[in-house]
Amino acid sequence: MSDRAKRVLDAVVAAVDREALSRALEGVAPAGASQAATPSGTGETAAAVLRKIVLSDILDDSILGARPGETSYPLRVFFGTLGDSLDQDDAFALANGINFFFRVGMDEEAKLVLGLEVSRLYYRFAAAQLDGELVRPLSPLLARLMSTELSTVSYEAIDGAKVFDSSLHERGLGSNGSSPNILAPKSFLCRVVSNQRVRIKAQVAT
Repeated sequence: MSDRAKRVLDAVVAAVDREALSRALEGVAPAGASQAATPSGTGETAAAVLRKIVLSDILDDSILGARPGETSYPLRVFFGTLGDSLDQDDAFALANGINFFFRVGMDEEAKLVLGLEVSRLYYRFAAAQLDGELVRPLSPLLARLMSTELSTVSYEAIDGAKVFDSSLHERGLGSNGSSPNILAPKSFLCRVVSNQRVRIKAQVAT
């Protein structure tokens, strides 16, 4: 992760501190609610608010209401799993990264860098939390969804690639530099929209 992107994500995570949010919710609760509320109730409310913060303005009905077999259903499962996993650091960072990516206006170069870091967090989360049968159709859907925020470049998932291609891929830390076999993708590929030239290679493990 680049220093610039790490500072951005660290700032987002710090800005949406879970304990601070719980304390803030206690301060804005309706009169009498503090007497009735229990610590577990406050925690549940905080979790619900957090799920709304990171997901509410990103998803539309075609995703939220998708049914098994429909194209966008993997996105619905992904965001649902992510929302249920916010007590885990990787999920919390990913959710905030996605939230920041879609909601905050910035120049395209900064958004491009941030999006690639979000894709790295996504693959880390997917490896730990998601079934491979879901990830295969999900990755290109997420790449296309994130590409809607960009105009001159777009993201591309390379999950189906099996052989290392130096024109498309770069090896991540810990990879076997002599192996041509791709074990797992680690980030999205980025292309220039106008000519499909590779702007930034996808990181992979070999």
